[in-house]
Amino acid sequence: MEYKAELKNWPYQAKAAVMHGNHPFMSHCHQEMELILQKRGALEVTASDESLRLEPGELCLIPPFHSHSIGMGSEDGERLAILLDLKLMGKGMEEGGEGRWIREEIQNRQMFSRYWSPRTVMRMREIAEEIYREYTQKGYAWQLAVKTYTDELLLLAVRDIPKVQRAKRREQVSRIQDILEYIALHYCEAITLGECADHVGFNSAYFSRYFSKCMGVTFQEYIKKLRIDRAKWLLMTENISVTEICYQSGFRDVKTFNKLFKQECGTSPSGFRKENDGWL
Repeated sequence: MEYKAELKNWPYQAKAAVMHGNHPFMSHCHQEMELILQKRGALEVTASDESLRLEPGELCLIPPFHSHSIGMGSEDGERLAILLDLKLMGKGMEEGGEGRWIREEIQNRQMFSRYWSPRTVMRMREIAEEIYREYTQKGYAWQLAVKTYTDELLLLAVRDIPKVQRAKRREQVSRIQDILEYIALHYCEAITLGECADHVGFNSAYFSRYFSKCMGVTFQEYIKKLRIDRAKWLLMTENISVTEICYQSGFRDVKTFNKLFKQECGTSPSGFRKENDGWL
């Protein structure tokens, strides 16, 4: 797996990575819009209750706060993943801002490029590669270049990607989606089960059972996996201490972080960084 460095002094608003191998991700959502370009091999992506096996050259555009999962892919698979927080477009993208309609437009677009026009697919590929090039080479005014290409990506999405009619979300689906959105915004903080329960008007005991039934994992396990995934990104992209990565990932105790990371990944954070040192 290969990751390139995050935007310096522009935290969490854009990320780009070329990922190698077979690394599934559980069902989750995040506040960033995600663009996946499959470069080699195949990859199963599930979003909006639709599963599709991406072939080389195909893309998937996942709206912000949209639940999705990455299944098992080819051992020799390679994909370019780009995460773009729409806040980088300016204050108009904030809650209630005049750019809010862009998010709503993207929510109603066909996510898989198999249903796009050939011209749209070609340009989306080019934009993905250009964002990655600017992101990794970091030439003069590269941050402006990333924002400019993101502008074009959004314009292409709302003008040229076909709309779809999605069934109205059932109450239970809507509620778990609200929970996942809340977690996506706060999991790097000292988030608690009780806070999430209050957010949807449940008592803690019922919320715990409800979340486990809907997600197939406990609330604590879900938060742990999200934080460890964040730590992996930082270990492979940031030249900062393991202690700082611990805190930036939402953990509050380095000893606990090291223990949980080793249980999940089979190696310590420092060992993981050494194993992936050649990718930066």
